[in-house]
Amino acid sequence: MASIVDLGVMGQTAVARNDVDPAATPARARRATGPIRALDANALASDRPESLSALMATHRSVDVSKMRAAAFLDVQDQIEKVKLAAIEAGSGWKSVDACPLCGSRSRHPELVKHGITLVGCDQCDLRYGAQIPAVLDDVYKNPAYASYSKEDNDEHYNYRRERFGRERVQILERHCGSLADKRLVDVGCGNGYFISVARESCPQTFGTEFSDRMRKFATAKTGLPIFSEGLDQLPETGFDIVTLFDVIEHIPDPNPFMAAIDRILNPGGYVLIYTPNFDSFGVRVMGARHSVVDPTEHVLLYTMPSLRFLAARFGYQIVYRETAGLDVQSIISMHDSTGTPRPEFLTSWTNEIQAMVNASSCGDYARILLRKPAI
Repeated sequence: MASIVDLGVMGQTAVARNDVDPAATPARARRATGPIRALDANALASDRPESLSALMATHRSVDVSKMRAAAFLDVQDQIEKVKLAAIEAGSGWKSVDACPLCGSRSRHPELVKHGITLVGCDQCDLRYGAQIPAVLDDVYKNPAYASYSKEDNDEHYNYRRERFGRERVQILERHCGSLADKRLVDVGCGNGYFISVARESCPQTFGTEFSDRMRKFATAKTGLPIFSEGLDQLPETGFDIVTLFDVIEHIPDPNPFMAAIDRILNPGGYVLIYTPNFDSFGVRVMGARHSVVDPTEHVLLYTMPSLRFLAARFGYQIVYRETAGLDVQSIISMHDSTGTPRPEFLTSWTNEIQAMVNASSCGDYARILLRKPAI
């Protein structure tokens, strides 16, 4: 079986610097200048709904009870501490000297969680840990990994399949055309709920998954080819679509990983990425309490400007982008976790507030579809 590093789901060595002052003013109060301003000049398309009624007509709510374990944030915090202990007992931490995406050493502190400082790059807007696990298998081969989710629960699987799997296929069909004659690979396919839907429209669908447990589960559910090999050792290449759902935030060195994606993607092919959006309403309110802030796993956290930087670095066109999230539900969960009353305004208007947050590009998950230049 390939290791996590081989699969590109984990990255390569970062170099050392540990001079960030955690007591410094959080960078949320200030914004990067220069290149980021130029990137932000690319406004979203002007076809947004013009009224709340029109917005709500297209908004789809999420039933978090079918996705998250009870006391989600408390359980995640406990598991993060188990993973922290495994890192300390294993190979420990290594310091990160420069931005893994653009190489800049100019950075500022954002927040601290479990003693690890998350910093922001002043050049490309990426957030990354000033320290990361020295050996990522200390995390990903730990029994605590993913145990707070419901990945092997049929109700959870079926809900994700129908709610999110079909939505993702629709996004691809809307922007890529018919999938019938295309070849698609879902890198890090997890339990396979997306590829189980994709195969209905795209017969040539494949997956990759480093976890033996997940791969066996997904194979049993879908009957599709799911590879354990690294991206450069896949028995199949020449894909028209590569999907990366909840993957790139785990990769310490994104450039070699994206280069490997580029090698298996046909000219004119598409890459659909879903990843946490650090510059979101939920993270702004919750800070280190937000579930996407996990220094043991989410070694990089992107924003829309940093995703645009990634696309430009590889010469890819941005075909589609938006944010969608669970910001309001997460804020409510934070109140449950701290024992404070749920804000009535949030509980009464959860869907409306989330729809507006998403529409303003402030949702806590980013979605972006990139297209490789055709020859």
